[in-house]
Amino acid sequence: MQHLRFETITKDLAVDDAARIAECEKLVPAHRHYVIFFTARSGSTWLTSVLSATKQLGVPEEYINPDFLLDVCTAVRARTQVDMFQVLFRRRKTPNGVFGIEVRHIDVELFGIEQFFSIFGPETVFFNLWRDNMVSQAVSLYRAVHTGRFHSTDPRQAPPPPYDGDGIKRWMTHLLNTENKNLKLLASEGRPARFLRYEDILRHEATTVAMIADALRVDVAPSQPNGDAPATPERLGDTWNKTAEATFRCEEAQFVAETEAARLIRRQPGEQGWVSMAPAMVRS
Repeated sequence: MQHLRFETITKDLAVDDAARIAECEKLVPAHRHYVIFFTARSGSTWLTSVLSATKQLGVPEEYINPDFLLDVCTAVRARTQVDMFQVLFRRRKTPNGVFGIEVRHIDVELFGIEQFFSIFGPETVFFNLWRDNMVSQAVSLYRAVHTGRFHSTDPRQAPPPPYDGDGIKRWMTHLLNTENKNLKLLASEGRPARFLRYEDILRHEATTVAMIADALRVDVAPSQPNGDAPATPERLGDTWNKTAEATFRCEEAQFVAETEAARLIRRQPGEQGWVSMAPAMVRS
């Protein structure tokens, strides 16, 4: 993983420091920051599109994903973590001063945990985006990886892959590890998170926007039609996904039960809220 670390990716990058400094001197930085921790196929792309479309809640993209980091640093002319965000806080905020970012625990670890939580200090609002139905999530991830089609806006078309219970099991284990490590990282840094559940945010878009706006103390005006706005991603799941999920639940009932028991976030019977390994982290 060493080659994916921030300092390795940027070590040979030539940048124009004077131009970056001049840009920062001209622009006002964001004064409201939020971070969304997520797992694959948890609705993060959809959420980004919805929040960005408000023009008031930042543009919460995966700026420190190692796959994108070199391009981001090149664009903002930065070789250090602090310099990178000095520019991003100015370029990628909405006019009302809001900046958002989506991350996974691995992104933060490769970026530098100390550096990340120094940049996003105690005033930052944290969210944890997760999916209740992890079997459906694993099936979706298995299909996306095998077909190369991750979003409905991707013009690539591909038939569903052959059913592979072992493959789905591997992805479910991956999702469990990511979800739990996200929570452990937040807990270790003492950062309480508001929880966003995939199944809820897709059903209640306006409520999701209102919840995030309220947490940031932002008054979001009703969005206006915008013919230039990018298409909002739609769900790709179909009959194949439902059949694959049903088959997997039947064949791997014990594995599913063990995985659910190992999750650090789970519903309390008879309650609307959700708790995690650290109850103080939850904001219903």
